[in-house]
Amino acid sequence: MNYPAIAKEQIPLQSLRHDEVLESNAAKKKRQDQLLKAVDQNRLFYTKARIVFDTTGQTEEVKANIWEVTDNHVVLNGGISIPVCCIREVYLEGESDF
Repeated sequence: MNYPAIAKEQIPLQSLRHDEVLESNAAKKKRQDQLLKAVDQNRLFYTKARIVFDTTGQTEEVKANIWEVTDNHVVLNGGISIPVCCIREVYLEGESDF
């Protein structure tokens, strides 16, 4: 599914959700696995990821390089961060949904 795409520089201007958007533990595990895979792919091949996330008003997406994943945040290049809890999906370049 396609959502409104924004530039990563617009993320700090968004009102991001700070509550968990995924319900099942399996979905949360898949998200975490995809985020860690995206970090590895960025370090090895400078590969971008498509991140689908929720703001307080709508679901949006951004394509960016993921530099680091902490327990609570995803850090994109340029030092921009997104709370993990508001991320719905993560796709890597080369995946069919990218």
